[in-house]
Amino acid sequence: MVRSIDTTRGPITASELRDQLIAQAGEDDEFRGRLLADPKATLREEYGLDLPENLNLHVHEEDLTTAHLVLPRSKKLTEAELQAASGAYY
Repeated sequence: MVRSIDTTRGPITASELRDQLIAQAGEDDEFRGRLLADPKATLREEYGLDLPENLNLHVHEEDLTTAHLVLPRSKKLTEAELQAASGAYY
């Protein structure tokens, strides 16, 4: 069964999707286990979301002695990104 993502207020943001997934994982242990084991397949099966092959998706579970801090992507471009933006090829 493919569940629908709540878009009643318009397009959903990444943080709203994250909140929905966290809520579902808090209520459904089977979903939580599948999300931890294979997040891309779980999102495809549950929500019909086909994420790009080159996108890495990691789901981590906190416990009493482990916390995770996720930093946003650096605003500095890598050398490869600079070359691609300038049209330079080596």
